[in-house]
Amino acid sequence: MLKYLFIILAYLIGSIPFSYILGKYIKKDDIRKHGSGNLGTTNAFRVFGAFIGISVLILDTLKSGLFILFIQHTNIFDGVEMFPSIIYGAVAVIGHVFPIWMKFKGGKGVASAFGVLLFYYWPLAVCLLPVFLLTLKISKYASLASTVATTLSFIVGLILYLIGFREELFNLLFVITTGLMMIIILFKHQSNFRRIIDGNENRVNFRKKT
Repeated sequence: MLKYLFIILAYLIGSIPFSYILGKYIKKDDIRKHGSGNLGTTNAFRVFGAFIGISVLILDTLKSGLFILFIQHTNIFDGVEMFPSIIYGAVAVIGHVFPIWMKFKGGKGVASAFGVLLFYYWPLAVCLLPVFLLTLKISKYASLASTVATTLSFIVGLILYLIGFREELFNLLFVITTGLMMIIILFKHQSNFRRIIDGNENRVNFRKKT
């Protein structure tokens, strides 16, 4: 029974809109009224600057990795029947994308999905960072860099599963879960892809505000 209650808790934690909260109480402004109107990290950087942007990035990463951290790396849940840790991480990502607190209109899930990978198996997350940064440097599109890294995480996870690397981690459940997160993130970036094709997508400039 507890494992189902923790699923609900993971969703509720994932639903916490840190970009809205920090913008509202530090800048006295609503992030939804500016930039893309999105509650994600990129818009937080663009609208409120580096301090809030970095804070949102850290908090959105942590909220999806919280249960993974506790289940895999502590003894807090010893003796408690739980689902595999990655399930809670994925549910937190769903909460971020479809937050109950914000009428199910949230961010696009990239930072939260990164948090899942970071706490589940950090070497994989670290290896994806250069891909993200290189794509961002070349294209100047955060949306493209995010979706390229997300897609690659699924592909790499699938390969690791097929070759039998760390079978206790990179199993079929991992492939299905990362595939689901990839589909959600790609779906949420549809409008970005259309703007890239039309030449109207915002390019990243993090030095715009401080």
